[in-house]
Amino acid sequence: MNFLAQQLFWGAVAPGMLTALLLFISWRAWRRDGVPVHWGTPVSLAAGYLFAHWRIIGLPLSFPPADSNEWLFAAAVVMAGWGMLEHATVQYPSARAIGRLVLVAVVSWLVLRSLMGTVWQGSTGVPWWAGLALGWWLWWSLQERMAESLPGLPVALVLSMTAGLGGMVLLWSKSSSLSQLSGAVAAVSGLLVPLMLWRRNARVGAGAVAATAGVLGLIWVNAIAFVPVPVWRIVALALASLTPVVAYLPLLKRRPVWVSAVVCAILSAVVLTMVMIPTYRAYVASASMYGY
Repeated sequence: MNFLAQQLFWGAVAPGMLTALLLFISWRAWRRDGVPVHWGTPVSLAAGYLFAHWRIIGLPLSFPPADSNEWLFAAAVVMAGWGMLEHATVQYPSARAIGRLVLVAVVSWLVLRSLMGTVWQGSTGVPWWAGLALGWWLWWSLQERMAESLPGLPVALVLSMTAGLGGMVLLWSKSSSLSQLSGAVAAVSGLLVPLMLWRRNARVGAGAVAATAGVLGLIWVNAIAFVPVPVWRIVALALASLTPVVAYLPLLKRRPVWVSAVVCAILSAVVLTMVMIPTYRAYVASASMYGY
C-alpha cells in the first residue's frame, strides 16, 4: 500500500468504519423504529475522529498538550462529553449558548496562549483570542440552530462537504496536518448522510454538532493562528457550511427533503469553488517561486 493509500485508509476509511459501527449500535439500526440514544451520535463521531487523529498525528505525549494539533485530540474528547450535555439540556437553549461560549473561550485560550507575547506582541493578543473565540462560538451556535430545527439531510451533507473540500483549502494553504484532520471530520460526519436518508424526519441534533463543529471550528482557529491561513478563506468556508438556511424558505419547505439537500449542496459547492480557485492559484504561484 503506497503512502497516499495509507493516509486515505487510516485518516478516512478506518475512522468511518468505526463511526458507522458505533452509529449502527447506538441508533439501533436493526429495529424498524430505532432512535438514537443520547450518547450515541456525539460519542460515535468523536471516537471516529480520535482514531483518525491518533493515526495522523499520534497521541498527545503530555498534558497539557505540547502543541496546537495535540490540543485537538483533547478537545475532541471534551466535545464528546459536551455533546451529551447539549442533548440532555435541549430545553434550555440560553443556558447551552452561555455554556458553549465559556467552553469556547477557555479552550481557545489554552490553545492560543503560546502566541501571547511572541507572535502577538503587546496588547494585540487579547483581541485576536477574543475574535477567534467569538467567531468559533457564533458559527457553532448557528450550526446548532440549524441542526435542531431543519431536516438532517441538508445539514449533514453540507457540513461533510465543507469539511472535506475545506481540507483541500487548508492543504493549498500549506497545512497538511490540519488538512488531513479536516478530512477526518468529513469522513465521520459524512456517515450521518445515509442515516438521515434512512430516518427522513430525523435531525442532526446539537450533540452531533458539538462533536463536528466543535472540532472543525478549532481546526479553523488553529489554521488562522498558527499556519496562518488568511481569515477570509476560513470565513468563506464557514459561509459555505451555512447554506442549509435556505431550507427555511417556504418554497423548499413544501418540497421533499432531498430537493433542499441538493439545492444547499449546489450553493455550498459554488461558495467553496470561489475560495478554492484563488487558494490553488496562490499555492501554484508560491510553489513556482521556489522552484517546486
